[in-house]
Amino acid sequence: MRYFKSKELFIITSFYLIVTILWLMEDAVFYINIINPLFWGGMLIYLIWNIKKGYTRISIDKKHVKYMIIISAFHVAIFFYLGFILGFGKSPYSHKIISIFSNIITQVFPIIGIEMLRTVVINSNKKSKICLIFITILLGLLQINYHTLGEIIFSREELFQYTFSEILPIITQSILYTYLVLKGSYQGILIYRVVERMVIILLPILPNIDWFATASFNILSTLIIYLLFKYKFTKERQDIRENKKNLWIKISYLVTLVISVTIISFMLGLFKYEPITILSNSMSPVFNRGDVVIFKKLDEGDSNNILPKGSIIVYKTENKNIAHRIVNIIKNGDTVLYQTRGDSNNSPDTNLVQTDQIRGIYTFHIKYLGFPSIWLYDYFNDE
Repeated sequence: MRYFKSKELFIITSFYLIVTILWLMEDAVFYINIINPLFWGGMLIYLIWNIKKGYTRISIDKKHVKYMIIISAFHVAIFFYLGFILGFGKSPYSHKIISIFSNIITQVFPIIGIEMLRTVVINSNKKSKICLIFITILLGLLQINYHTLGEIIFSREELFQYTFSEILPIITQSILYTYLVLKGSYQGILIYRVVERMVIILLPILPNIDWFATASFNILSTLIIYLLFKYKFTKERQDIRENKKNLWIKISYLVTLVISVTIISFMLGLFKYEPITILSNSMSPVFNRGDVVIFKKLDEGDSNNILPKGSIIVYKTENKNIAHRIVNIIKNGDTVLYQTRGDSNNSPDTNLVQTDQIRGIYTFHIKYLGFPSIWLYDYFNDE
């Protein structure tokens, strides 16, 4: 039985990457709706035909399928749990029958084609590290939207957001999928990716989360899946009763998972307390530029109570968070307005703060922790 000709697949896919970049730059609509589905549909037929003919072998572990179905269900549940916290918005996709069918063709078919190609190439070249690295990078690059990338390439802030929210998750996910295929879990990957995409296509409302929350959720999900499967594979290789080291492996995975979830959840503002980075010295010497302020978010009942004079509040104005001290309280019937001032400023802030602008009350701060954010802020605004 001969091996599948992976070199031909590498050449075809590499050439298609060049076509993808050039075509997306010129006509994204035609590429997304016609060229890409046709290519991956054809590739899928070709791969399935060769598999049935026995030209390549695919290792399959059916035990992993049930495992991935459970993970997919949790992924969807947590995704929508974020919606209950951060709110829901209308889906960007049309839900007419023809539109649903079109979205499945343009989005699901390429996913299936990509993962089948990954599976065939890896199973034919398991001993070649160069091949594994190359196919991981290649399939990752094929999933980047170069039309969007071309439009924002000269905008530092948009480029950073797109890199963090799209490119970085794609790369980390591609690494994970290669790892799982090596372990014989390609069917599980297909289930996970297809379920994830079908939920987005079919449901009329989706969690209304920003780019940072989306990126954090995707990267964290990838890390969690890796840790779960890593532990599962380790447990399968070794008997925990015979090797106490497995206990430490389990503990290390659990600690890593808990710390990762906690940090990301805290940064997303899912807890009662939330951090912000201070960009100026207006509140010196209490806290300074580069410090991270932790504030306690107000409940609905708290926002109706009058906050005491002298409190340091965090409020939002013009898409910026400001942490200043209340210096005066102005009552006008049922309306309460707050006059604020930075401790090192000579005069109060120009605009009065309304109750619905207040996000929370200062609790404590951590010195210097926010300087990486400061550097990024200065870089993006140094046009």
